[in-house]
Amino acid sequence: MKKMMSLSKALMVGTMAISAAACTTSPRFAYDDAKAQIGYEKAGFKSRRDPEQLLAFAAQHAKAQEDVVRYNRAYANLVRGRGKSQEAYAAFERAALAGDASSGRRLVKGHLDGVYRPANVPMIAHSVYLPLTAEKSDANTRLLLAHLLDSGEIGGQEFRTADAWLEEAAAAGASKAFRELAERAEKSGNVALASDYYYRAEKTSKADRALRQARVYYLGLEGAPNPKLGHAWLELARKLDKQGAGQLAARIYRTTLGGRDGSYLISVATTAGVNILSREQLLEAYRSAKTNAERAKILEPLKAAARNSDPNASYELAAIYISTRGEPSEINSLLVKAHSKGKPEALDLMISQLMRAEAGNKAADILFDGVVKAAQKGSVEAARSLSSLYRIGGFKAANREESRTWLQRAADAGDAKSQYELGVDLYENGGNPQSKQMALQYLNMAAGQGDLFALTYLKSKT
Repeated sequence: MKKMMSLSKALMVGTMAISAAACTTSPRFAYDDAKAQIGYEKAGFKSRRDPEQLLAFAAQHAKAQEDVVRYNRAYANLVRGRGKSQEAYAAFERAALAGDASSGRRLVKGHLDGVYRPANVPMIAHSVYLPLTAEKSDANTRLLLAHLLDSGEIGGQEFRTADAWLEEAAAAGASKAFRELAERAEKSGNVALASDYYYRAEKTSKADRALRQARVYYLGLEGAPNPKLGHAWLELARKLDKQGAGQLAARIYRTTLGGRDGSYLISVATTAGVNILSREQLLEAYRSAKTNAERAKILEPLKAAARNSDPNASYELAAIYISTRGEPSEINSLLVKAHSKGKPEALDLMISQLMRAEAGNKAADILFDGVVKAAQKGSVEAARSLSSLYRIGGFKAANREESRTWLQRAADAGDAKSQYELGVDLYENGGNPQSKQMALQYLNMAAGQGDLFALTYLKSKT
C-alpha cells in the first residue's frame, strides 16, 4: 500500500513538472495556467504557481498580434493591481504598439497624469497617439499632442500644430482645452478672444471673468504684475460692467497707490461715479479742503453716482454728510434712496436719524415714511423702531396703541423678543380677558422659540 502511494505521488510530481515545463515553453499554456491560478486565488485557495510570472512569460513571448494584445493587457492589469506601475505601462505599451486602442488610451492618460513616460516619445506619438485621433471624440489624445508639441518633444508636419489639436479637443468638449486656448489668446493680448474661450470653458459671465483677470494682472495674484494685460482686461470689463469696473479700478488704485496705470484707473473709477478714495480718506481730504469748490470736487464722483441711483454711492455720501454735519434733508433723502434701491444697511442710519429727530422736523418726514414702508414690507427692525418711537415720543407724540400696533406687527413677523414684550404688555395692561388670552398666545409663541423670559413669565402666571 505504501509503495502504491509513493508511486502515485511520484507520478503527480512528474505531471506537475511536465506541466510547468510546458508553461514556460508555450505562451498559450502560460496564459491559460495564469488564468487558472488567478481563479484559485479568487476562490480563496492558494495558487500553486505565481500568475504574475506566468503572464510575464506569455506577454514577452507572444507572437501573433492578437496574443500580444491579450497577454500584455492581462499582465498589465495584474501588476497594476499589485502596485507595479512601471511594468504595467511597459505591457500596455507593447499591446498598444500591436494595435490595441484601449491600451493606447491608458498610455495617453498616464502620460497626461505624469505617471508614464515612453523612452521614445516621437515613436509612441507616431505609432500610438496619432492613430487614436481617428476617434473624433478623443479629447485627451489631442490635449497630449498639443502639450508635446509645446514642449518640443515632438515636431514635424505630421503632428500639425498645438493650436490645431487644442481646437479639436475643445470641439470634443474638453473644458481644459478652452482654458488653454484662452491663456494663449490672453498672452498674445487678444483678451476679447480669451474672454470667449473662458466663457465656453466655465460659463462664468464675461464681465465677471474680465474683472477677475484685471484684478489678477494688476495685483500680481498669480505671478508678477502685468499692468498691460490688466489694462486690457479692465477696458473689456468697462464695456461689459461699467460700475463693476469703476469699483475695481478704485480698489486697485488704493492697493497699488496708483502704480504705472494710475491716471487710467482714476478715469475708469470717476467715469463710473466711484470715488478712488475710501470713506476715511475721503473724509480726511474733505476736511482738509480749503474752499467749497475743493470740497465739491472731492465729492463729485459720489454725487454723480448717487444721481444715477447707485445705492452704495447714496449711502456713502449720506454717511459722509452725517460725519460732517451736512444738510439733514439731503442726508435723509440719500438714505431713503439708498434703502429703496437695495442697500439694507441704510435702514440702520434711517432709524438712528429718525429717533433723533424732534417733533415738527419736516426734514424727517421722508425718514418716517421710509421706515413705515420697510415695516409694512416685513422688517422687524423697522416695526420695533416705530413701536419705540410711539412709546417714548419724539418726532411723533407718545401713543400706547400705536406703539402696540407696531410691536404686534414685529411679533406677527416671527420675532420672539417682540412676541414676549407684546404678551407681557397685553397681560399686564390689556384691561380685559380677551387681552390676557391673546397675551398667552404670544407668550407661548415666544416660549416655543426658546425665549427664556417668556418661559419664566408663563411659569409665574400658571
